[in-house]
Amino acid sequence: MSSDKELWAVVEVMGHARYAGRVSEHSELGVPLVRVEVPGVEGRAPFEKLLGAAAIFRITPCTKEAAVEAARRFHVRPLGVIGLPARQPGLPLDGDHADADDAFDFDEYG
Repeated sequence: MSSDKELWAVVEVMGHARYAGRVSEHSELGVPLVRVEVPGVEGRAPFEKLLGAAAIFRITPCTKEAAVEAARRFHVRPLGVIGLPARQPGLPLDGDHADADDAFDFDEYG
């Protein structure tokens, strides 16, 4: 992908995920990556995916129009923000075991 020409393609990765959009080379922290800029379609916001070459199964070049149509059909969405439920008073979170020593005494078992 060393050409200055714009490349639109369908990129298939291991795990059967498919992304369609404008494809380019990218480097982050010294690691070569493939950037797929997925266009916004049907009210979905545009987003980008950075993929490692080892994860890519196939890249199929196509026209911009074909890539936009493929993005519409794939229904791929960007990763959303994942929130944790609020802590309920009186319930410890994992790793927050103030009384853990009382529940199991390692010294008893040698």
